[in-house]
Amino acid sequence: MSAKDPIVTLTVDTDNISELNKNNAVEFTDNVGDPKETPGDPDSYVTSISPNQTISWLVKAQNASTPIVIQNIQKEFGFDLIEHPKRGMISNTYSAHVKDDNSIKVGDSESYSITISLSGYQGIAGNNQWGPVVFLGRKLAYMNNYVENNWHEIGPAGFDIKGMCGENTHGIIIFNGRKVSYMNNYLENKWLQMPDAPFDIEGITGDNLNGPIIYNGKKVAYFDVNLFKWLDIGDAPFELDGITGDNRNGIIGYSGNRVVVISNFAENNWTEVEKAPFVIEGITGQNPTGPIIYAGRQISYMNDYSKNQWHAAGPSPFIIEGISGNNALGFVVYNKQKIKYLNNYTENKWTDVKDIPFDPKTYTIDPRMKVKEIGTIKN
Repeated sequence: MSAKDPIVTLTVDTDNISELNKNNAVEFTDNVGDPKETPGDPDSYVTSISPNQTISWLVKAQNASTPIVIQNIQKEFGFDLIEHPKRGMISNTYSAHVKDDNSIKVGDSESYSITISLSGYQGIAGNNQWGPVVFLGRKLAYMNNYVENNWHEIGPAGFDIKGMCGENTHGIIIFNGRKVSYMNNYLENKWLQMPDAPFDIEGITGDNLNGPIIYNGKKVAYFDVNLFKWLDIGDAPFELDGITGDNRNGIIGYSGNRVVVISNFAENNWTEVEKAPFVIEGITGQNPTGPIIYAGRQISYMNDYSKNQWHAAGPSPFIIEGISGNNALGFVVYNKQKIKYLNNYTENKWTDVKDIPFDPKTYTIDPRMKVKEIGTIKN
C-alpha cells in the first residue's frame, strides 16, 4: 500500500490502434512501482491505491503528437470503491476519489472501463420537441426534425468544447475551463462571448433564453442575462457530479446516488429527494417534470416530487455516453455515432435516428479495472 497518490498512465499507439487491436495498442503504467501490464492483457495490470487517496489517469500518444482525451471512466452498475470521477482541467486527464468509509475493505475488487477519444470530447444537448444538438471536439451539428432525419453542421467552435447546454430554438452554450461562448442563431453561425466564469467549469446546464448555470464541486453560479454577469448561488450540500435544469425553475444536482433540488436561488435552499436506485453517471430534465438519470444501460426518472419515487425506463439498447431531454416528451441518448430517442415510457419503444455525422474514434479498454488488494485497482 502506497502513501503516494497513484497516477495511471496510458500510452497509446495512435498510429495503429483499432477496435480489434486496442488492448495491444494501449499500455498501462503507474508511478507507484507496480509491474507493467502484460502486453495485450490490461486485466494483468494492478495499480495499488489506499482509502482517501486521489487516483488520476493520464493518457498520451506514443508518437507524442496525436491529441487524445479521456472521454469517461464508467462502471455499468456504479462504482463501489471510488467516487466523484471527473475530467481534469487538462483534456488528457481524469481523476476520482477513493472512498474512506466502512463500505470498502481488504480484498475488495472493482471492474470498470476507460474510454479514450482521438477526436476530442463528445456531448449532446436539446430535446425531443426540437431535436438534439451534438458536438465532437470543435465540430457541431443539430437535427431539428426527426421526420426529415437530417443533421445540419454549424460552427466550428473557437475552442475545444468540453461541455454544452441549450436547445435548437434559442441556440447553444459551450465551455472549456472558464471560457463560455454561445450561438443564438444557427443561420448567422456566429459565436458570441460571455464573461469568463468565476471558476473552472465542471458542468453546465440552462439555455440562451434565461442563461446557463455552472458548477465545480460544491460551487454553483448562474448567469443573469439582464445584468450580463455571473452570480453566485452558494454552495451545494455536497460535491456535485452533475446538474440539469434552468434559471426559470431551478436545478437538480447529483452525487453518487444522492439527488438534490433547488428552485429558488436567492433562498439557496436545497431539498434532497429519494436516493436513486443506482450510482448515477448522467442526468437530464427540469424541475417542473423532474429528472431522468442513467448509468450504463439503466435509466430511471422521477416525474412527481410529491410522490418522491423513481420509475424505471428503458433499458437502453446500448451503454449510454450521454443523455438529453425531459419527462414531458422523453429523451435522446447516444453512444459513439449511434443515437436513439424514447418519447413514450408506457410503450417503451426506441426510435433510431440517423447516425451522428462525426466519428469520435473512441476506444473502450476492457475488462476494465479491478481492485484486488486494499486499495488496488486492476486495469
